[in-house]
Parts: sequence; C-alpha cells; structure tokens
Amino acid sequence: MAAASAASAAPVAASNMGAYCRSQAAKEFSARPSYVKSTRAMPAEDGSATVNGTYADGNGHTKAFTCRFDAQGNFVEVKAADTGKP
Repeated sequence: MAAASAASAAPVAASNMGAYCRSQAAKEFSARPSYVKSTRAMPAEDGSATVNGTYADGNGHTKAFTCRFDAQGNFVEVKAADTGKP
C-alpha cells in the first residue's frame, strides 16, 4: 500500500484523480502503465473520493485495486482489492 505524505504531493483535482490513481497503481504493482485502467472519481458524502481500477499482472490475470483521496483531494492510498478468495 502506498501513501503520499502531505508535504510531498499537492491536492489532486477530481478530474485528474483517475490518471493520478493509475500512475500510483502502476508504481505500486509494477504494472505497465498502458495495462492499468480506472474509473472516474466517485465522491463520498464526507467529501472524500475513491477510484476503482484494474491492471494486467503480466501472467494473464486481471487484478483489481482502489485508490482513496481525502476530502481536500490529497492522495491517501492505493491498495489491492479484496477478492474474497482465501
């Protein structure tokens, strides 16, 4: 899981959250950027936002992930989605 410190990154505009999330996911999961796809930012009631996405892992599998942004637009984390499989 990757997290940005407040000093290292500026807030991300909602229109750019998908692209920012894709770049963070590509780094976190060592995926080729062209194999990373994401949705638009989905705002929550508290002002935070999530972006869902997938990437090809290079072994023929598609993996899911989620990025979170706080209410100010700061990147919080990218994490692999829970697949529900043991």
